[in-house]
Amino acid sequence: MNIQNYSSKDDKKKTLLKPRIRSSSKEATQQLTQPRIAIQNPPVYRNTTADKHRKHSVDNKKQVKQKKKKKTQKNLQQLDNQEEQRLLEEEQKRIRDLEEFQRQQWEKMSQEERDRLKNEENDRVQIEMNWDKEIHEYKKKCLEMEEWNNYISCNTQIDPRSEKDLNTVIYQLSTNNDDISLNYKQIEYISTIIFLIQVAHQQDLSQSIFNKQDHYFRYIEKLKSIQSTKIYEIIKHFYIHYENYLDELNHILKHQYFLLEFNQETQQRILQKIAQKPEDRVKYEILKYTEFSNSFKAAFWYCPLSKIGYRIKPIDFSQISNLQIEIPRQLAGQSLIYYVTWTNHDPYVQYKQYTQYLPIGGIFQNCCVNLPKLSKKTNGWILKPTFTDSQLQPLKLAQGFQSYSCFFQISNQYYLQDASKLFVVTFQNGNWTQEGIEDLKVNIDTRSVSFSLKNQLPFMLATLKFADFPFKTWKISSLSPNKVYINIITQRDINIGIELDSKLSKLVKPASLAQQNFKEPLPIIELLLKLRNFGINLIAQEEDAICLQTVFKRSEVENQVLLNLMQTLRVYSFKQSKWNQKCGSDQIIIQFIENPNFNQDFEGDDEFQWRNLEFQLNKVSLLEGNDKSDKFSSKWSKNTVSHANLLILIQQHQITPPELQFYIEEIQNVELRSNLRTMLKVMRLLAIN
Repeated sequence: MNIQNYSSKDDKKKTLLKPRIRSSSKEATQQLTQPRIAIQNPPVYRNTTADKHRKHSVDNKKQVKQKKKKKTQKNLQQLDNQEEQRLLEEEQKRIRDLEEFQRQQWEKMSQEERDRLKNEENDRVQIEMNWDKEIHEYKKKCLEMEEWNNYISCNTQIDPRSEKDLNTVIYQLSTNNDDISLNYKQIEYISTIIFLIQVAHQQDLSQSIFNKQDHYFRYIEKLKSIQSTKIYEIIKHFYIHYENYLDELNHILKHQYFLLEFNQETQQRILQKIAQKPEDRVKYEILKYTEFSNSFKAAFWYCPLSKIGYRIKPIDFSQISNLQIEIPRQLAGQSLIYYVTWTNHDPYVQYKQYTQYLPIGGIFQNCCVNLPKLSKKTNGWILKPTFTDSQLQPLKLAQGFQSYSCFFQISNQYYLQDASKLFVVTFQNGNWTQEGIEDLKVNIDTRSVSFSLKNQLPFMLATLKFADFPFKTWKISSLSPNKVYINIITQRDINIGIELDSKLSKLVKPASLAQQNFKEPLPIIELLLKLRNFGINLIAQEEDAICLQTVFKRSEVENQVLLNLMQTLRVYSFKQSKWNQKCGSDQIIIQFIENPNFNQDFEGDDEFQWRNLEFQLNKVSLLEGNDKSDKFSSKWSKNTVSHANLLILIQQHQITPPELQFYIEEIQNVELRSNLRTMLKVMRLLAIN
């Protein structure tokens, strides 16, 4: 026997504590014949009793998962400061760009024009300040009055600009509950809140207030996420309670149809009988609908039989837009659940993300999943299967198999025109796209849509968001000191007429749409958003101009034109000029004409003719040519020069006839001016048309 001398007690301890390892007899013999040598760095063996003696080994240190840092009040304050700094830098950049733009415009002018505009600058600034001050005070007064009315009437409607109100609502809605009927009400309530936030966002944009945009984006996404969770809970409820619906079906099969009840023991006998009498197959199918609301609908089709048997017929979800879906034969041979959900909003694309598609008739989600396993009943005990989220994953088709055939109809409340500009799009990879759609047919007369769908993807009927831009023509006329009429003919030849008073607006044209869905006057922003939900988008964005490859006017020039227009609208009518899109982004050209009878249909006569006005930053001029000319000319009209303001130009050159001079001083009330400015700014009427 070889005896090893140890240099220290520690070496002896390390060697003797070496764990035993099972090995073959040959390996064991070799180990016994070899001398035992102390190991300076013994290897680490996991899951052995010797591990507890190696507390100081680096490999045996307990790996602790780093916890996520909680957002303390200090961190939140830092985030707020960073956001404020970002907004401040954006505002400073906007001011620098504006100053550079003003400098470039100033260099283009002659010395004589500079001196003249400089002398008129004080008058122009004073007019703008007075008008803006009046509108600002009116808005403040309206807000205070609204708050007071809400207080005395105990109105608990939330303020979409208040983080406290929105956080309270989100906290209340975030709590999970098993009350499905409450989920339906909460889904509808969330849609109402999202609409209020959208209205507040558009109101801020109309007043060039941009510091709350992130606030609106953030809370809309939070509410949409909660709403999606509520919808998922409803789907899960109908999936888990499949056996309850099966019991109801068995009762009907037994007492009404006198057929075999469905269970695991009778399945084969039922299939044999159906082979002889195929029409009985439909009696073994279950169709369930959820509670319906203006925001959400859902239907569930249960098919417990696992063989085809005869020709496949479409699943008829008649109460959801007459939707019919024919599933591929590959899936029809399985026991499955096919469910469909419908929402009136887009739950997939973020609110701040631009998409070129405008939904018409809502968004559909369709999904096909396997039936849950039935509970086992033995000796008075019931063993129910455990639910997992993976059970609601859609079944996938193998390549080369046929697609889903779909058919649905659009409700009469939605506006359909020009089938060539209607598409069915699917949501894939974070965007809406026309990929995956085949054999699309849209019939305007029957309001029906049919197509083939390759996969179980969300889909919707849509038109391009910019399909109506730029407008073919628009015209604004004053009917009285308290009423304005605007008429628009869009790119799709939709004739739209809106009457605007000091507080509300009323849709007049198209008559069919107005009589059916716009019987009561609405605030102008709500009317425009409602029109967009029905398929007519009048709210332009800069991204629309990029898609159309057209000019989008600078907001500084647009604001100046709006002010000039409101000051003189009592006497003049204004309409679109064909030259506006053929000049640069720093110019706006519109037509104007005296309106002696305050008639919305007045188009001129021998005495009064349409003339063109050219607006640039801080100046306006009367052009020599008009829209009847073959070529555009920037020459000024004879005996006229540019001025800082349209009102000054009219007074200096006595453009207004004496009989109308009285009316030009009868400026519309501040409420109407505020409402008109909101409408034109939200629509960006002068910027894209």
